[in-house]
Amino acid sequence: MMKKLLTPKMTLLSRIVLTFLAFCVSLLLQMGISRFQSQNVFAPMESRTQNIQEISQFLANIQEGMDALENYRWDYGDTGSLVALLQVKKSASKVHLENINADINEVSEEQYLLANAVKTTYLSYRVSTNELVEALVAGDNSAASSLYYESVGPCSGYLCLYAQQLLEQAILDNQDAFTELTSLNQTVNNALVFLAVLSFALGAAVMVSLFSLLRSVAQMAYASQEISQGNFDTPDLLENRQDEIGQMAIAFNEMKRSTKNQMKLLNEKNEIERKLHKKETEALELQNLMEREKLQQLRSQINPHFLFNTLNVIIYTAQQEKAARTQGLLGSLNQLLRYSIGSNETEVPLSKEVKIVNEYYSLLHARFSDRIRLSWVISPDVILTDMMVPSFILQPLVENAFKHGLSPKEEGGTVRISMEIQGTMLFICVEDDGVGMSREALEALRGSLEHPSSAGEHIGIYNVAARLRLLGDEYGLDIASEAGHGTVAALRLPVIIIGEGEDEQGD
Repeated sequence: MMKKLLTPKMTLLSRIVLTFLAFCVSLLLQMGISRFQSQNVFAPMESRTQNIQEISQFLANIQEGMDALENYRWDYGDTGSLVALLQVKKSASKVHLENINADINEVSEEQYLLANAVKTTYLSYRVSTNELVEALVAGDNSAASSLYYESVGPCSGYLCLYAQQLLEQAILDNQDAFTELTSLNQTVNNALVFLAVLSFALGAAVMVSLFSLLRSVAQMAYASQEISQGNFDTPDLLENRQDEIGQMAIAFNEMKRSTKNQMKLLNEKNEIERKLHKKETEALELQNLMEREKLQQLRSQINPHFLFNTLNVIIYTAQQEKAARTQGLLGSLNQLLRYSIGSNETEVPLSKEVKIVNEYYSLLHARFSDRIRLSWVISPDVILTDMMVPSFILQPLVENAFKHGLSPKEEGGTVRISMEIQGTMLFICVEDDGVGMSREALEALRGSLEHPSSAGEHIGIYNVAARLRLLGDEYGLDIASEAGHGTVAALRLPVIIIGEGEDEQGD
């Protein structure tokens, strides 16, 4: 009986899931703290630094504009260059002034007051500067000079003073803020380090659990592979774990023992079936032998002696009447019938097969004249008189080509027979350029080679295929065809030289 499975306090899957969730929470905390650090440490530092840069740039632009006015020669100076410079510095000063932080909630009270003083003074400075520029553009250097000494100069002096004080106050305030932010940043970094160590530990715990699971699975896979190869004597898996792996090990060991018993019974059953199959094969061979004897009986139903004597009388009569063509046709028919029903040879020289096909063609040619033609293409290495082939194997294919390929074609056509040797095999192709067959008709013909039609169609080509199957797997017949492009029947036969088969038997 199967051992009672242990119920673990916490499953392996639960432990892995809980550890993974803790790992994810640790990562989320790191992300949250990093975001807090970015918003509450780095962003304020960057904002304060940017504010100092804006004040410094504002002060520099005001001073550069005042330096240009101070150095300007009112009686012969370059008015266009001065006006262009003042316009550029005025625009730049306006941009930097707008970027200076004057929010009472973000800066100290001193910075707030100084920033507002700068902005108020800048408005007066801007108005005075605009009037000075208009006087310069109008060519009134005297009025421009008066505006500079009476209004623009004193206003710019106050503006530079307030901007300088604002810059110093911003730097002073930032020192205190940077100290606080640095302390906060150190605390945040310590928290991030702690969470990083915690995440690493949790990740390592998950990996250890997964490796333990994969190692157990690998052991089961190895044992399964051994069992698949028929080796049931592998050691049992360890059953000392208090989780799902321990349960799987117990179940696997029981399954292995049960499979071993089942395989033993199956092998005994296969041995019995093998013996039965052997007997069935012997019965099938006996049935094939009976079919061959039945075929021989069918071929012997006509009395060959009477038939051949009658043909000889007709041939002699034709000779006496000097009917040479009739005599030739009767001679061809005599040879064809003598070969088909008068001989019990299972193998004949290839030359006899060629001769009987020529005799058959002479009969057809007398009937159809030049409407049908026969051509031979024989490779030089094919020696017709030395090679043995199954008897009456070629003429049925040629007859099929003439009857079903060329006869329905009004203009007739040609049957081409080719022979060649490839290695130890002889290939004979009977090809016609007749009407061909559709794919459905070709499939039906190929099916009839396995099971002959009850209507008796293609019985000759079926007999060829049936006899080749009896001879062995190295013999074969393939049919290929395409509607309107003719048909090809390809024979595959082993090369047998006259005398070789007898020598091998004698040995």
